[in-house]
Amino acid sequence: MITADTELGHLLDELLSESPHRTIERARTAYDQFAGGLPTEVVIAGAGQLGRFVFPGVRAAGLNPLAYCDNNSSLWGTQIEGVPVMSPAAAVERYGDRACFLTAIYNPSAITRQLRELGCTRIVPYPAFFWKFSAVLSDERLDLPNRILQQIDGMRPAYDLLADDTSRREFCAQLRWRCFLDYDCLPRPEPSKEMYFPRELFRLSPDEVLVDCGAFDGDSLGAFVEKVDGRFQHIYAVEPDPGNIRALRTYLDTLPEDVAARITILQYALGRGGGTVRFEAAGSVGSKIVESGGTVEVQCQSLDGGLGANVRPTLIKMDIEGAELDAIAGAAQTIADCRPIMAVCAYHHCSDLWILPGLLKAAYPEYQIFLRRYAEECWETVYYAVPPDRLERS
Repeated sequence: MITADTELGHLLDELLSESPHRTIERARTAYDQFAGGLPTEVVIAGAGQLGRFVFPGVRAAGLNPLAYCDNNSSLWGTQIEGVPVMSPAAAVERYGDRACFLTAIYNPSAITRQLRELGCTRIVPYPAFFWKFSAVLSDERLDLPNRILQQIDGMRPAYDLLADDTSRREFCAQLRWRCFLDYDCLPRPEPSKEMYFPRELFRLSPDEVLVDCGAFDGDSLGAFVEKVDGRFQHIYAVEPDPGNIRALRTYLDTLPEDVAARITILQYALGRGGGTVRFEAAGSVGSKIVESGGTVEVQCQSLDGGLGANVRPTLIKMDIEGAELDAIAGAAQTIADCRPIMAVCAYHHCSDLWILPGLLKAAYPEYQIFLRRYAEECWETVYYAVPPDRLERS
């Protein structure tokens, strides 16, 4: 049996044994195989964030989006960009014999199973669509297998920094899935309610000072407050999006007065230092810093410069849509001085999988590094860096 200690070596040997031409060709033809040829007509399965994100790419690829299908009945009969939204059953009945169905949803197994039960045979997972049409669809969360293999020298050092077999197996599974779209290799996701604050790794204390980077509308902040039953020292909620700030304030108004009084909102983006940045303020979980364009200009701060000398965080959570690497660099002094637990999203750039372990270890060499995933495919993947004295001992 292949153990976690040898699994990466076997995987890298397998990846490197394939010719570059074969790797490129396999990625180029995956969509065609799922779609049963190359139908020009597409039904987008999922009318949420990913479905709307993929829509311009479908059109830019020269395909014809016939409809969205979604299980949210409140959307049936509406339109998105002039395209009708209907139930999966209605979509399969009307278009099942002429279109492929693109599963544009972050947990696609349920809709995939439903479409198959309805008789649909041409079902394409979103990553295969990305492989085929990456020239017209920008998504840094995914990459082509041949480009991943160009960075293979960084994978073994990252793997060697992982602290347990669960992390090592997930690391290998993520690489295999990203290079082969092998869904069978992926372990089952961890329970979503454990995201950012997994009891198996560390216990929360009444003295926690949480810095919630990417506080959104208070979702993860609320999960923390519930887990500690309102007993914590302070929370600093960092969020630059004005729409999200309004939702966050609305959430704080629902909390007991003594709990809300210990929560401070910091309205700025995070990076290596101060200044201003362009920002796509979508009022959603997808709001992020952009190099150009965007909807607003916002202030940017480093955690070292923005928190203040008297703030000593015990736990820092980062879900900031691709700005994690710069934010960690901008928190170097805070991490070295305070040794907080770090919970850092690891899927906003494909390369985060093998870059983050070394970056976290360099910030505090005693950290124990763990990798966990809370959704299907690669989504909701988180690295935890835990000081030895905060580790949960079974």
